Amino acid sequence: MNDLRRLLQYVKPWWRQLTIGILCTILFALFSGISLGMIVPFTKVLFQSSTDITEVALTEAVEEVGENQFPTITRWKAAGRRLFLNLFDDADPRIALFRICIGVFVIFLVKGFFNYYRQIFMTTVEERTIKDIRDALYRHLETLPLAYFEKTRTGVLISRITNDVQLVRDMVSNLFTSFTQHASLLIIFLGVALVVNWQLALLSFVVFPLIAAFTARISKRLRAHSTRFQEDMGRITSTLQETVAGIRIVKAFGMENFEAEKFRSETDSYVRSYIRFKKTSILASPISEQLGVVGAILVLWYGGNKVLSGEGLDPEGFFLFLAAVLNMMQPIRKLSHVNTVTQQGLAAARRIFELLDTPTEPLSEGGHILKGVEKEIRFEDVTFRYDDAEPALSDVSITIPQGAMVALVGPSGAGKSTLADLVARFHVPTAGTIYVDGVELSTIDVPSLRSQMGIVSQEIILFNASIRDNIAYGQEDLPLDTIRKAARAANADEFIGEFPEGYATVIGDRGIRLSGGERQRIAIARAILKDPAILILDEATSSLDAESERLVQSAIENLVQNRTTLVIAHRLSTILRADRIIVLDHGRVVQQGNHDELLGKAGLYRRLFEMQFDKQAPALKR
Repeated sequence: MNDLRRLLQYVKPWWRQLTIGILCTILFALFSGISLGMIVPFTKVLFQSSTDITEVALTEAVEEVGENQFPTITRWKAAGRRLFLNLFDDADPRIALFRICIGVFVIFLVKGFFNYYRQIFMTTVEERTIKDIRDALYRHLETLPLAYFEKTRTGVLISRITNDVQLVRDMVSNLFTSFTQHASLLIIFLGVALVVNWQLALLSFVVFPLIAAFTARISKRLRAHSTRFQEDMGRITSTLQETVAGIRIVKAFGMENFEAEKFRSETDSYVRSYIRFKKTSILASPISEQLGVVGAILVLWYGGNKVLSGEGLDPEGFFLFLAAVLNMMQPIRKLSHVNTVTQQGLAAARRIFELLDTPTEPLSEGGHILKGVEKEIRFEDVTFRYDDAEPALSDVSITIPQGAMVALVGPSGAGKSTLADLVARFHVPTAGTIYVDGVELSTIDVPSLRSQMGIVSQEIILFNASIRDNIAYGQEDLPLDTIRKAARAANADEFIGEFPEGYATVIGDRGIRLSGGERQRIAIARAILKDPAILILDEATSSLDAESERLVQSAIENLVQNRTTLVIAHRLSTILRADRIIVLDHGRVVQQGNHDELLGKAGLYRRLFEMQFDKQAPALKR
């Protein structure tokens, strides 16, 4: 119930539309009951030989002993019946029949009017509610720490926002449309049955407790089965996303059959879970309906005997009562389906709220606003570990002067990228402190920090949009001349001009229409346009050929001017001009200095340099 209450919080902004929709639903149900009541005048006109025993007897009794001697409900019932019948009464049966036909037309016209607006308002509430949930999920997803994404499969997150939200949508639709409609119809038909003969009505309802008990028991099983197959769907989405993203590797290693078998295993698990769910949900409807039929049979037997014996129930009243009871079967069956969809939706809602309850990234909102780096970025005894693993960084103490180019080198797993991530506040140190101009990084407003940062990594992220939009990411109103200036500084303007559509060229998913070097230069142009005070270059040239590296390196030289730059590089030729080189090994700083100083002494840097060049470039050793 807690999940349902939280879900209803998203409905509150649309309470006006919901109220109008519920009102239209109630009026729709009311006119459905009135349309059912047309059975009485219709049968009286066609079968005038049958006498209204109840009404005649009641009228005679009232005349003999006085109106006040009868219960109020009995008098109201008789008065209402007479008023309703008088609307269609006439000495000529044909005129009465014509009035009945006109009445049926008007009743169904009004009923259709309310049905139309019921659906319009309810659809508005459903779609607006689901939009708000989906927007909240996406917005929350963007505020989660990087560590969450490192531990969670992308496909699972996609499944949350697509499949789970769709299941919640179905639940909201059933609650606000099907439930209100069929619950209202059930109440109206129940009211008709009670008005006609309350003893018969009670007899037909003896099965209701059995239906309620069965529904409660089956709800638990439905929710458990629904949770399982939704989790299976998340794994299917994740496997599909990973295969599509890594299709080159799949084909290169000839692993098509392996991936197909893995996908088949996931879909097989989903099918088994879903069939278990459907077996339970399909069972709910016929059992509920059959229990309802038991009540109807009791009515047929008992009420039929009442009519045959003439004990206060006329044929018209019995037909109306029977029609009301039989019309209750459809709402009962539909409400059973609503329960099935609701259990499925609640299981999805729980998964959604688990994501929404995941702690967000600490942003230090209202903290110090960073406007640039005036002196330095300083690490003091910084240690960081991922969960319970061995420390990725241990007791790191370094200084990155303002405007300096500082390079991080070392073997894979030494902690280079982790150190850069700490500067960007993608992670928070386990111990120690990072300062920017003497201010603790943890107290700096994160949006202001990242507004001063530019990051160019080995894995370039470009969007399926135009070159212009990728360079001016998030800045839609920039003039083209400003964008071209950044592109020229990144050595990108020339190859962009070779495209027929120039800067309007759409580059495809992840920039697939561009080469590796071209993608890097687009990313560098984007960073130049942002004009950041702090720049992080993470393996920016490691996967390029010689010509592309030369162009990218030239663009980087334009980019790093007058900026505090942190460079992560395996290719040592790209950092020969760095102001300071910090050598990391197993998370610790083992050497510091410039290229000449480090090459002139024994240590890890010289070993890495010699392994990389193997005496093939003696000029680099100077």
